[in-house]
Amino acid sequence: MIFSGSLITVKENKLSDVTEFLKNYPQVEIYTSAEDKQNIVVAIEAESDEELEELSKTLNSNENIINIAHHYFHFEEEVEEIEKGNKRNISLKGFGKKNKKQL
Repeated sequence: MIFSGSLITVKENKLSDVTEFLKNYPQVEIYTSAEDKQNIVVAIEAESDEELEELSKTLNSNENIINIAHHYFHFEEEVEEIEKGNKRNISLKGFGKKNKKQL
């Protein structure tokens, strides 16, 4: 299980549209929005880094979302498995700055 603390940047005057859109995804928990009404703080929960990457791509396909920036990760079971010697490849390959949405 992976938990991500993320910031979703939205187009001007589209905060409520994106907030409603995010409610369709139970893996996304909305915490707050910034005073500028263009950033939403969320927590995202996924079973794996691949699932988190795929969900991020899906969310980022919304025309009103400019960018999704993951600011921290918590890896729960994955860390426990690595500590037990059952190494698992956690790539996070899709989360680099080079993969930001092109406007």
